[in-house]
Amino acid sequence: MRSEKGKPGGTLVIQPLPGIGDTVWHLPHLKAIAGSTPGRAITLLTKERSMARDLLAGADFVREVLYLAPDKGRHSGPLGGWRLGGDLRPRGFDAVWILHASSRYALAACRAGIPKRIGYGIGWQDALLTSPHGLSRRDRHLSSIAKADRLLEVHDVPISGVAPELPLSKQAKEAAATIMDGVSPSVVALAIGSSEPFKQWGEENFGDLIGALRERRDISVVLVGGVTEAENAARIAARFDNPPWLVQSIDRPILEAAAIVARCDACIGNDTGMLNIAAAVDTPALGLFGGSPPISQDPRLIAISPPGRIKYGKNRMAEISVEMVLGSFLDLDLRQ
Repeated sequence: MRSEKGKPGGTLVIQPLPGIGDTVWHLPHLKAIAGSTPGRAITLLTKERSMARDLLAGADFVREVLYLAPDKGRHSGPLGGWRLGGDLRPRGFDAVWILHASSRYALAACRAGIPKRIGYGIGWQDALLTSPHGLSRRDRHLSSIAKADRLLEVHDVPISGVAPELPLSKQAKEAAATIMDGVSPSVVALAIGSSEPFKQWGEENFGDLIGALRERRDISVVLVGGVTEAENAARIAARFDNPPWLVQSIDRPILEAAAIVARCDACIGNDTGMLNIAAAVDTPALGLFGGSPPISQDPRLIAISPPGRIKYGKNRMAEISVEMVLGSFLDLDLRQ
């Protein structure tokens, strides 16, 4: 199990959903649980794909981030929970909150000797918890966020605000200021990455959108993405002869990228982690949802999608026109 600080004791929170967005959406729960502990900070156990260690570097309510072994590693399989518990045992945690319904993590908590065990308690997990307060069977169909909301509610742990707020480190802010130095005050970020092809709007559409935006407003554009988007970003920039008003912010550390987006007036992008991050740093976000159901919990995130029901994995991104996106952007009441 990979960690950095290794301090013993305290409260552990297990949130094993792998996405960056999953970490962002659970920020209110992590902060609320931390606030209910004597040290006002928690240790988070999650998957490395969440990039939580880097993402939460500015969060004073997260003492440490531990990563589960990769899929099919020592924490997987029938004995995975038992091995995980053995890895956790030397840390001497006093309490654990399990934000997942699997009994694997409750078994690990028992094996680790954690005396106070709180979780959803749906199904077999209930027998391994010490808290009498859990979720009912009728709650099993709630979303992961709604389950976490409900668990904190039954334990009288108040959540301060329902919208996630991502703290930015001083280093990330300073790096963003350097990168954005000289960029005009009016800036739009385009999150051009996607975790799956059916969530990708496409290089040509983003390029057409930039042209349409520039026809109507004198704005700068920041392209945000991972290393896999480097060639796409380069081609989009070359389409406009690499102008000074177009910044390529590609493959930056995730918290630095978040600080860059925080300096923008809006973020337009595919359904990806950066879209959730944009809203969590208080930047209005326009999400392109043509291959996954729209997210509706955060009022700062406005979904743009084709008419009718959107099914996860069915690619309808081509039905989202540049005109639809441009119209939604022009309707925004942008901060001055």
